[in-house]
Amino acid sequence: MYERCLNEAERILASDKDVIVPIKKIWAAVERQGKKQGFEIPALPDFTALLEGDPRFEFMPTVDEHGESSDETLPEESEQKEELETLGFYSGDRVKLRSVELTPEVLGDLIRRKVDMTMDALTKAWARRPEGDQETEDQLLEILARTQKLQREVKSTFSPEKMKELEVALTETEKEPAAQAPRKARKPGSTKKRSSKSVVAKKSPAKSGKAALKKAARPKSKRSPRS
Repeated sequence: MYERCLNEAERILASDKDVIVPIKKIWAAVERQGKKQGFEIPALPDFTALLEGDPRFEFMPTVDEHGESSDETLPEESEQKEELETLGFYSGDRVKLRSVELTPEVLGDLIRRKVDMTMDALTKAWARRPEGDQETEDQLLEILARTQKLQREVKSTFSPEKMKELEVALTETEKEPAAQAPRKARKPGSTKKRSSKSVVAKKSPAKSGKAALKKAARPKSKRSPRS
């Protein structure tokens, strides 16, 4: 029934650069397409359950520091939540395509763009700051300075060059041949007897040379002629 809805969700998620995307953001995009193309869209909880049950998607629930779901929002926070969503900040569970691998390069790019988006949102907040409120201005300036510093550190740490180097190193590590298996221990009572040939072969050259000299030094016995 909702196969078209899930296919549209897969298409939207595949084109999103964030890779790990809030389900509410995907749901809103699918809802817009459903209205345009005329297919049914379930409510957000049902949409979340559909994604969680489909093997194409990897479901990532959002939890707080106590390991519990943190999707609940107080009524007085709803207005702030809507404002944050217009800036691209969504709360709630996340989802990614199971076929997309989270390589160091992908994660580095994701972190850089999230910090850049935060800096952009703070810049907009500074432009709309209330006039004559020195305390708010000071707070915003402090947050902007910290975010700008974080932005520089992230760009240096997660630069595309460093991420590619890390990915190459990880790939080479995976390709390294496995260590040789240890020799099998002999079973009790399975020791082989040395052959006489091997014992002879193991005599030292010095001993064999002395034996040859003694043999050569022995006088030949004179045999009496037959009568």
